[in-house]
Amino acid sequence: MPRSVAWSAEEAGGGAGVLTSLARGRAPAARDRRPAPRRPAMHRAAPATLLPAAALAASLALAPPRSAAAPDAAAPARLARFGGAPSAPVARLAEWRQLYFELRGDPGRAAWPTLDELSGRARAARAAGAVPLALVDAVADGGRTVAAAALVPHTHRGGAVAFRLDPALVASDAPAALARLEFDADDGLGFRPLALGAPLEARYAAPGPRAPALRLTRADGSVAVARFAFDVRALAAPVPDDTLVVTGATPHLGGVASARAYVRLAPGHSAIVNPVVVPEGFDLDNSLGWDELWALLNQQGLADTLGALGYDAVVLDFDDATDHIERNAHALVALLAELSSTLPPGATAALVGPSMGGLVARYALAWMEAHGQPHRVRAFVSFDAPHRGANIPLGIQYWVQFFADQSADAAFLLSRLQTPAARQMLVYHLTEPPSSSPGADPLRADFLANLDAVGGWPARPRLTACANGSGAAAGQGFPAAAQIIRYEFDNFVVRILGNVWAVPDGGTAKIFDGRIRILFISDTQRAVTVTGTLPYDHAPGGWRATMTQMDTTEAPYGDIVALHPAHAFIPTVSALDVAGVGLFHDVLADPDLLARTPFAAVYAPAENEEHVTVTPANKLWFLGEITRPLVDAPTAPAAPALALSPVAPNPSRGAVALRFRLPAAGRARLAVFDAAGRAVAAPLDAALGAGAHAVAWDGRGAGGRRVPPGVYLARLEAGGAAVARRFVVLD
Repeated sequence: MPRSVAWSAEEAGGGAGVLTSLARGRAPAARDRRPAPRRPAMHRAAPATLLPAAALAASLALAPPRSAAAPDAAAPARLARFGGAPSAPVARLAEWRQLYFELRGDPGRAAWPTLDELSGRARAARAAGAVPLALVDAVADGGRTVAAAALVPHTHRGGAVAFRLDPALVASDAPAALARLEFDADDGLGFRPLALGAPLEARYAAPGPRAPALRLTRADGSVAVARFAFDVRALAAPVPDDTLVVTGATPHLGGVASARAYVRLAPGHSAIVNPVVVPEGFDLDNSLGWDELWALLNQQGLADTLGALGYDAVVLDFDDATDHIERNAHALVALLAELSSTLPPGATAALVGPSMGGLVARYALAWMEAHGQPHRVRAFVSFDAPHRGANIPLGIQYWVQFFADQSADAAFLLSRLQTPAARQMLVYHLTEPPSSSPGADPLRADFLANLDAVGGWPARPRLTACANGSGAAAGQGFPAAAQIIRYEFDNFVVRILGNVWAVPDGGTAKIFDGRIRILFISDTQRAVTVTGTLPYDHAPGGWRATMTQMDTTEAPYGDIVALHPAHAFIPTVSALDVAGVGLFHDVLADPDLLARTPFAAVYAPAENEEHVTVTPANKLWFLGEITRPLVDAPTAPAAPALALSPVAPNPSRGAVALRFRLPAAGRARLAVFDAAGRAVAAPLDAALGAGAHAVAWDGRGAGGRRVPPGVYLARLEAGGAAVARRFVVLD
């Protein structure tokens, strides 16, 4: 049976012991929605010299095909489902968007805001600290349609959450006819008055799905109720200790980007002294805020563990994460420059780049070095970032384009495919007309040229990378050119096709076949065939469940069927930037792997995992890289530094020696933490003189019992600085 192994040449020397085995047997299973067998991870490190974001997949609710000469016969029944009766169904956000999309298609409602404009107004409302609500009250097809939605359909602060319905988010044929509004938050308190533009607070007792409702009374005395889905994900979430607003100082193509840096200080810190900087990835609709980004960062308790170890989280949230990567990189440059000027002497930062954030960080660091600007980043950890490109199946891209006139979300996703960042990352991008020899959008070549112009990679930090894709060449469970989506409906009046295939491995194959035929009225068809592609769709890689999400869509005609659940989004060889190999290269079996990458250490699981998933196994790897001793930093302070020697023996079956040096007299504290960030022992807390010292720890916790086998961190604090060492306790 394979095992998970970690090694580093610097730990093998100097008599400090060799970390030969992190875990034997099967590694902990990562979160995976697919019933796939899992094998343990393997990672390697060379001698010395840390997130949801990122896929174009959502609920794709199709409207029945429209024609000016053939009105939608299904529309009255569909719209009547949301007629305002107390028994009307609970509307999901995707359903509400689709209803709004169809109603706004009436020429008489052309003045209604677009869905993009509504999203912008929702972001403004959310920035004011409330969950933005939206309401539709319109006459359609001889009946009344009343539907409501929370435009941010969840909260992490259910213990005290405010809802708000702004006048700009009310779409009505006769807004003056709304005489009274009431709101039931489904919190047990029933309906209470709701004033437009004013917050209404709810307090939930437990997390879980809810069905709040708006009740409107019109001037004619008629009453309607609209219920909608809302998810209370948590009752409380950490509050940032500070929020820094940064703007790039260097324009790219005439524009600059801005961002907010949310700061969460480690316990006991009053300012940023030991930062871990995390720029966000590709935020499809720029809806991710602090709560969502923190939840992604805190998978497996990673952020909490880092805080317990004395690290300050600095999470960068771009105003527009779909903008040019270079523009957002300059916003990160502004943040790093600010940190560089305010950190204590000798302090450095770790920079974790998840998904597109890895490209942003890579460009920012390389640009700063090319222009002689200090960044004080000692470690750059790339997390499933598309250094050699990202993949959304090209057939699905053409599916989205074909049905964009029928689906609100298809139209939205098509607009997202056309954003600068998507065009810079995707290895295959749709064209109009379709090309039989597909390739990347020209913006990708421009971005790669700009990277090369600043050196390609930064030279000062230690570079490491974690992939979610299989390092053992495991594919996604289907072959090249396999059909991945089947959508077919046929009756006397309507025929609909929307079939999708994976790209072929060379050769020629059809990847999309679409048709919308309305008897005697119209017949729209498109088929896309490609030649000479690489098999990106089923390659080893961090996956996205795009096909599964399409499968769960309720289509008005027929059924969208996912023949396979997920596709490769970030190929393993892309996340690890492995040069000169194919997509199915067995990186874990490659003895020369590190010579093929710019990284000093890499991590890849044996089985494919969902993109930017933190697992119990890679969490330990992240902790090891982020907490790596300061001696690996490219610059050293002029004054004597706080130093903690490697723990000896390592691994250990009994007592260990903790040797350290204080640059000045003062209070010193040594603590031992487990992999979850819990303090298990405090061998030292005393005032000491400057110079060398040693403390023995017997391997026992506060209760006198031996700690269980596992990975531990010894952390020394003194004089406002801290250093840590990793070691292993065996049975």
